[in-house]
Amino acid sequence: MPDELTPESTAPTAAAQHSPSETAESQTSPSGAPQRSEALAFAIGVAGWIVPGLGHALQKMWGRALGCCLTVGALVFLGVGMRGNLFNSDGGDAFATLGYVADLGTGSFYFAAQALEKKGSDVAHAEGDYGTRFLAAAGVLNLLAALHAYEAARGRKA
Repeated sequence: MPDELTPESTAPTAAAQHSPSETAESQTSPSGAPQRSEALAFAIGVAGWIVPGLGHALQKMWGRALGCCLTVGALVFLGVGMRGNLFNSDGGDAFATLGYVADLGTGSFYFAAQALEKKGSDVAHAEGDYGTRFLAAAGVLNLLAALHAYEAARGRKA
């Protein structure tokens, strides 16, 4: 009888069976591109932290790369020009440590700011205080951009 279901006719074919490793390898991100390895995504994130905008440039996101580099660079330049306080690692309290982490967030621009800061900081005036805020904002912005580059490299955001 051709209408009867036999165990042989209900078994999946060999072409329809997939092992778990084949299924994981064939997964793609929502954008259609295959997911990149975690190590590559981490390297892209670190590159974006060290040189602002590089993480996005490596992924050919040219507008974001240029915007990040110019914005972080402008904030650092303005902060140093206003004689803002550039924190160092031997801070005495928690606020100095947080300021150091925020300033270090600018990556290589931190060392450029140290080289540009010839006269030292002048936070006794409002201009120097605003400069300190610009330097910290540049670091936090760059850390957020590096995080975005990392997430985009993982295929989770674009």
